[in-house]
Amino acid sequence: MYKYHLPTPIEIKLTDERGFILRKKAAEYLENNLIKGAEKGNKEEQSFGLLTEIVIRSGIDFPEIKEDNHPLGFDILLPSGLKLDIKCRGGDLPFKELYVGEDEIGREAKHNFFARQIFDPKLDADIYLMTHLEHPSNPALPGTTRQKKWILYLCGWVSKERVIREGVYLPRGSITEQGKTWFPYRGQEIEFYNRNLNGLSSLKDILLLDKQDLEEDIKKKGNLNLTSVDALRIAYDLVGRGILIEKHVEFIKQKLLSGDLHLK
Repeated sequence: MYKYHLPTPIEIKLTDERGFILRKKAAEYLENNLIKGAEKGNKEEQSFGLLTEIVIRSGIDFPEIKEDNHPLGFDILLPSGLKLDIKCRGGDLPFKELYVGEDEIGREAKHNFFARQIFDPKLDADIYLMTHLEHPSNPALPGTTRQKKWILYLCGWVSKERVIREGVYLPRGSITEQGKTWFPYRGQEIEFYNRNLNGLSSLKDILLLDKQDLEEDIKKKGNLNLTSVDALRIAYDLVGRGILIEKHVEFIKQKLLSGDLHLK
């Protein structure tokens, strides 16, 4: 049985000798098992997910990936029978729980899924483990022993059903932001905010997950899947509609800047 923790990222450094060995295993496996198809991710993106699965299997003392017998819809079958799918986002910056923009208001971290994968009945995962891989500017595996930017962040888990129910759907080309950075999505995406995940105290917490934990998360109601800036935009819209007045918006803005207002 899992015990809830706040979703505070856990860092796993992959810059030591053991980390380099795991990176080499990922590079060797990828050469023979590159997946092709719509929205499957390019070689670089697939390498992030593969390395993450290898690291997690090693950390929970599970067998290595079998090239001829890897499930399509999930990555790891837990002792309880739950099907765990690992989601990994890569970038050359560390995972941040809050991104600050030019207006000095924070944007809460979010994770994203390909919508087509979430709604594909063939992909039968029960829960998702959300991670972030910080990598060097040249992320080609295995990298070198001198690189210091191979760090995996374990963010938390969530049931597939709750992602479908509470996640925010965005069509192809939609703009997303991370503080001062903006970019368009190349596919149809579902965004889910980091604060709504179930956190981990250690990697081995995932071995405690059982069907009761799954059922409880399915029924759980998370906080709104929007940033503080989104909330401010909604407030401005309500002013335009005559529901709020300017002083209400200014009150919200000052609370956000001071950190006294948290979205619930």
